[in-house]
Amino acid sequence: MIKPTMTTNELNPMQKSVVDVLGKPPGWVPLPLEVVDSIREQVETGLAPLAKKLSPDRPLFISKSSLTAVHGCEANYLASLDTFEWTIQNVRGMVMHKAVELSINWRGPIEPALLVDEALARLEDEEGRGPSEFIAQLSPGERAQLRSYAVDLYTKFEESFPPLKAAWRPVTESAARVELFGGLIFLSTRVDLTLGGPGSKVIIDLKSGRIYSNYREDLRFYALVESLRSGQPPRRLATYSLESARADVEEVSEGVLQAAVRRVVDGANAIYELTREDREPKLSPGAHCRWCPLNSTCETGQQFLERGFEED
Repeated sequence: MIKPTMTTNELNPMQKSVVDVLGKPPGWVPLPLEVVDSIREQVETGLAPLAKKLSPDRPLFISKSSLTAVHGCEANYLASLDTFEWTIQNVRGMVMHKAVELSINWRGPIEPALLVDEALARLEDEEGRGPSEFIAQLSPGERAQLRSYAVDLYTKFEESFPPLKAAWRPVTESAARVELFGGLIFLSTRVDLTLGGPGSKVIIDLKSGRIYSNYREDLRFYALVESLRSGQPPRRLATYSLESARADVEEVSEGVLQAAVRRVVDGANAIYELTREDREPKLSPGAHCRWCPLNSTCETGQQFLERGFEED
């Protein structure tokens, strides 16, 4: 077990690497606050024509998942609406995040299995929220499988990250929302892990498997929402693979935020056209074809999967 009082010299190589890539470098200077004013103006200018088509009783909600889906394949986006269901695969990450949250203020020795059991109990007790009902209805074998996955993920996290000190202001499953045009458009996020306060925040997305190129786009959206919400851009973005103990890191610059604005404007317009104007969706085959609800009937997707592909 890692002692919470350990020095940098006592960290293992994986933990030292995390400190190196996420730590604040000497002489770091935050982006001028005027950058956020400019970004806000670009968002409002880009979305103004769309806002004119909306009404307060039927606003448009934009999230990371909706942007990722509509930019990946419009047909998949439409087919996946209202089809979400909890599975052991998508709940295991939430259990791990809850275990990380509990570990920050845990008193006494930390044993991953006990921490995961407590995390499972807390999530199950949150009736009417998240995966509470799903967890409660698991068979003993299914619960054991979920527990096994979550223990593995938390153990990898503990081995890879230095102990999260309270002074670093660690927050897990942090939700944020930005309201635009008096409630006509909402941008919302839920971040796996943040460190630091407004103006120097590091936003971290934890992944159980490999890192894909589109993950940077997700984090840029997080950075945009944080900038608009707090008026101060975050400092750094990182996708961390627990499988490979590797981080993909990007500094937050004005260019990064501008790229996020363009993606939001394009995605919001596409979502509106597809869901409100019944525009014909475009087919864009990719890795998402594997779990698309249309993969048994979509010829384009079937041909793509039959050819095989190298993921980014």
